Amino acid sequence: MKFRKAKTGEFTAIAKLDREAWKESFKGEFIPDGEHVWRIWVEYALTIVAVDDEEKIIGVSLAFPCNNGTYDVHKLMVEKAHRGKGIGTELMRVLLVEIDKLKVDSFLTVYPKNPPAIALYEKLGFTERKFEKDFYGVEEDRFILTRRVLSLTTPSKPNR
Repeated sequence: MKFRKAKTGEFTAIAKLDREAWKESFKGEFIPDGEHVWRIWVEYALTIVAVDDEEKIIGVSLAFPCNNGTYDVHKLMVEKAHRGKGIGTELMRVLLVEIDKLKVDSFLTVYPKNPPAIALYEKLGFTERKFEKDFYGVEEDRFILTRRVLSLTTPSKPNR
């Protein structure tokens, strides 16, 4: 398995993985991001993929630039059959190395009742936490976690 920047032509495979992963979310009835937005993200945002030996995409992490100069770490997903192997952690680590090269702050939102995700993000340097009630709508609360550029060091590989 290897980790690398996504190629523009891979946007349909990434969108397919997104649709499958989204079905398992706590409110899976919402429509996931489609091919149209993945086409733009792959070309203009930081999109990192994990691929198997046959170059099949089995995981994705995504961050895009915001008008205020920060990067929004927006997506992290791993194909169900490959979860629990540290792929998501490595996808985040590789993505954050790319953000670190830009010397900018980054942030993400996370469901407050997802302690494993929160623990991972904090381990990777997202140390500021702000609670936002109804961030995405009624009963769609989120923590906004921020990782400051001034306190950054290249994220090390967590112990597994």
